[in-house]
Amino acid sequence: VELEAGRLVTSARRVRSGHLFSTQAFRDGRVHIQDEASQLVGLLVGYGRKILDCCAAPGGKAAILAERNPGAFLVAADLHPHRARLLRSLVHTNGVHVIAADARALPVPAIFDRVLVDVPCSGTGTLARNPDIKWRLKIGDPLRLRDLQLAILKSAMMAVAVGGRLVYSTCSLEPAENRQVVESALAEAPAFKLINCRTELERLRSEGQLVCADLDGLLQGPYLRTIPGVHPCDGFFAAILERVSV
Repeated sequence: VELEAGRLVTSARRVRSGHLFSTQAFRDGRVHIQDEASQLVGLLVGYGRKILDCCAAPGGKAAILAERNPGAFLVAADLHPHRARLLRSLVHTNGVHVIAADARALPVPAIFDRVLVDVPCSGTGTLARNPDIKWRLKIGDPLRLRDLQLAILKSAMMAVAVGGRLVYSTCSLEPAENRQVVESALAEAPAFKLINCRTELERLRSEGQLVCADLDGLLQGPYLRTIPGVHPCDGFFAAILERVSV
């Protein structure tokens, strides 16, 4: 993940000219287009033997999880069957099991040591690339989305094994979809504790996966917080929860 201009890491490149979609590498599925902050969320999940991606389509983060965890048992779920089929076509790695399932009622046991919950959201962190969002959002959407996000997060927490971790994320700038959802879930779940994202960012930097001198600039308290105009990427939020007891 590159979050400073002029520097690159081995896992990502910026294309400054040409038409990437017409290349053989893209057609073969060897190249994926993904915002740096979105990549960073995938990297925050870390390493595990049993991994669950709750809202996985179109598959960018699932591909990161599969690449970083070869040999892991990875379940990638999406509500809509057609999106699950798209996900299957984009993530070819062995060991990835794609299912069509409602994340509010996941048909999986509490066996996963790593869980990603990248929930549906308002997308306000992507307004620079998707300006039409401001015309589509309605007054009641934040509350409706918050209720949906909380239901998904609480369901996903039930799939985490003791000692396992869950990453909750959105590409929204709205506190109601981010910190407030996490705080509401934690208030009802004494088996979980909040982990400071700085710990994982330091690990990623030490591994050479993150190029960023100012980690504090990526944080808002214990949470990951990227902001368009401040960082060269979309606006993303992430929180890390760890299950410490049954």
